[in-house]
Amino acid sequence: MKLPPWLRRVAQPTFILPVLLAAALLIFAFKLGNLGDVVARLKLIPLSVLLYAFGFTVVYVALKALQLHLLLVNLAVRPGFGPFALAFSVGELTLTLPFGLFAQNWILSASARIRIGRSAAATVVMLLTEIAVVLLLLAVIGVRGWPQLRLAVVLALIVFALVLGAVVLFSHRLHRHAHRIANPLLRRLLLEAVELLAGLKRLSSPRLLALNLLIAAGYLFALLAAFFFVARGMGLPTLGFVTAASIYGFALASVLLGAGLFTQIGTVEVLGMMAAHEWGIGYTDGLAMMLGFRLVWTGSMWLINLPVLALLWRSIRPAAATKVV
Repeated sequence: MKLPPWLRRVAQPTFILPVLLAAALLIFAFKLGNLGDVVARLKLIPLSVLLYAFGFTVVYVALKALQLHLLLVNLAVRPGFGPFALAFSVGELTLTLPFGLFAQNWILSASARIRIGRSAAATVVMLLTEIAVVLLLLAVIGVRGWPQLRLAVVLALIVFALVLGAVVLFSHRLHRHAHRIANPLLRRLLLEAVELLAGLKRLSSPRLLALNLLIAAGYLFALLAAFFFVARGMGLPTLGFVTAASIYGFALASVLLGAGLFTQIGTVEVLGMMAAHEWGIGYTDGLAMMLGFRLVWTGSMWLINLPVLALLWRSIRPAAATKVV
């Protein structure tokens, strides 16, 4: 029996495995906490909390868009407002998917004929600055009950800096070898990698990195503040901001460092519940804050980015005779 094309795509391992993993993690989280209690709390979230969360989402989106714009400008990439807004919105809407953030680079390639490797350098720098900020946060506040975490975070920061420096310093060697590859597809992939590494080298000036770290700290603070207000609104009025930042910071750092490689859905919830438990918060309360924030934040992101996607999607043209830059 021949399956319809859409069903064959859904049955692909790259699609179905992340879905199954997310489902398994969520089921595990629901086993730890009382889902019925969590659903009851969701219905009681005050309107003021939703408005606070939406306001912080606007700040988050504005600062993150500013960061991407500045990085692209430093790469001599100026796609225009329409392609930029579309690419950024798609990237934010696909964040929870495997490698979803890089969807914005595909959109820039399709709508503004910008090489994926070049624009991906901006995306990678955004990701690296987020990792650096969250690791620094955890190095300062840690997670109660896990004293070894601070040492692990400091070591991760050192290894992180050394690897990044080595990649940038030796990127020119890959360029020499790329042109010797006979296979066209492999050669193209290597050339895109060379473009990416060249972009990373161009964006590695201390002044630019410091500016991006400040911007990333700004929008991640907005994210943590939104989580704090939603968690308080989910029945945890005594929760402190430092504790909330530690809980979500641990989950976010774990995901950014690879725990969410296949799926963020479920991974963030389980890791957040584990960190909350170390702070003396029960699994039901942990599930409430993590799942409640997931729903509120996702809803806010949709409200902001879906209209942009609906208005600008048609701006993607077939690969006309436009020069790829």
